[in-house]
Amino acid sequence: MDDLNFAKGAVLFDTTAPLENAFFILEGSVTLKMTMGEKTLSVVIGPNHFVGDAAVVITHKTQGGEAYHYYAQAIANEPVKATLIPMKQIQDELAQAPPLLRAWVASFTGRVLKLIEQLTVGESLK
Repeated sequence: MDDLNFAKGAVLFDTTAPLENAFFILEGSVTLKMTMGEKTLSVVIGPNHFVGDAAVVITHKTQGGEAYHYYAQAIANEPVKATLIPMKQIQDELAQAPPLLRAWVASFTGRVLKLIEQLTVGESLK
């Protein structure tokens, strides 16, 4: 895994193309913008957090028949140092994880995405 430095305003990723890498933020912060439906949600992500990793589960859910339609982008708020983690490595780690852990990761991420989707399209939470 390689550490990369990003200048303020740099785009770490943009989901207009399939993501090949996720990032673990070591220093600085990014604004993660997610658009589902007609609304955009933004959250600031700082050190010791991942960004881009949800693409693993989103790809899995899409192949499984339940698609999440969203757009996401991570932009550096300040100089950022991050570790680049190939998506393939995350997929391989998940494949080797115990079945209960894999199911929990998929379930938890799916619930979070469903919540975001409901919030962005203005539906009531059920």
